[in-house]
Parts: sequence; C-alpha cells; structure tokens
Amino acid sequence: MSRHTSFWLLYSVALSILSCPLAEGQEVNTGFRVKRSEVVPPSDVKLGDYQRTVRPFENWTLVCDEKVKARQRVCNVTQTIENQLGQIAFSWSLAATKEGSPYMIVRTAPIADSDSPIAVAFQGRKEPVKIRLDGCNQAVCIGMLPVGPIMREQISKSSSPTISYTTKTGKTISIVAPLSGLSAAVEAIN
Repeated sequence: MSRHTSFWLLYSVALSILSCPLAEGQEVNTGFRVKRSEVVPPSDVKLGDYQRTVRPFENWTLVCDEKVKARQRVCNVTQTIENQLGQIAFSWSLAATKEGSPYMIVRTAPIADSDSPIAVAFQGRKEPVKIRLDGCNQAVCIGMLPVGPIMREQISKSSSPTISYTTKTGKTISIVAPLSGLSAAVEAIN
C-alpha cells in the first residue's frame, strides 16, 4: 500500500468515526450543566487557592473562608431562622471589624419597615435593645448591633431573646433566637 493510499484510508476511517451517530447512552443533552460551586472566591484568588469550612453548633453555624496561600482566614458565626415556607425571617452573624471589635450583622425579611427599629428583648431586662435598620433591598433588610456588655452577658448566659420587628403593613413579627451554642462556636475559631 502506498503512503498516499494509507493517508486516504486513515482519513476516511477518521471521518466515518467522527460523523457516525452516537451510541445509546451517549446522547448529548443540552438540559444539563455542571453546577457551579456555592463558594465564590474573591477575584484576586485563583480557583483552588480558597477554601470554606462550615461547622455546625447548637443553633449556630461557624463559617470560615481562607485564602490558602496567604493563610488569611475570616470567620463568622451565623444563626438563621426561617418561616414555615423556608424563607428567612431573621438572621444574625457575629463578625468583627478590622480592629477586632465584635458586632452582630442583623438581617430581616425584606418586608420589614426600615423606619422602625428591631427590638431584642432579654428576659429580666425592662427595655429591649434597639437596632436601627441601615437599609433594605428586595432580598433583605440589614442592621448592625455592636456587641457590648449587655450582649456579652446574654451570650454567656445562653439566653433566648425575643426578636421583634414591624413589617411595612404594620404587622409585628416576633421570633425567639436562642444564643445557646454561640460561645462554643466562637471558641472553635481559635
């Protein structure tokens, strides 16, 4: 067989393989795709150089994000309370400022009246702690609560405050948000 004939024979075999129909089970289905990671690294970090750890505790979840090569880790401890439909009714996360001062990032459903404060009522205290909402969008309303002496005391007692906020329609939503488990989650950060 000449070189020229072998080339054309190989060429025709390759074309027949490439143009043949797919075998059963090899169908191309455009209704499927690879699910993207739920963890999206910052734009300055390569894929694979970023990791998230999630650790459950009683009533709270510790989430730590780490830039692996830089050995930089940022953690927060979150509690989320849902309604019967699985929608977030209230959520708060213990975080820290760059200077290390602790504060709670407080979130309510977007139906909250942003002009009315959130009330955090602790058993045995006459007045609730008031949290001003910084703003709302279509998904959530957000406020900040510095962790001062009152919050520290209640966290150490593992109390169960009642969180209340008013909706845009004037309805009051009240939720019990247990602090038990928060101290253990914070201790696990170190």
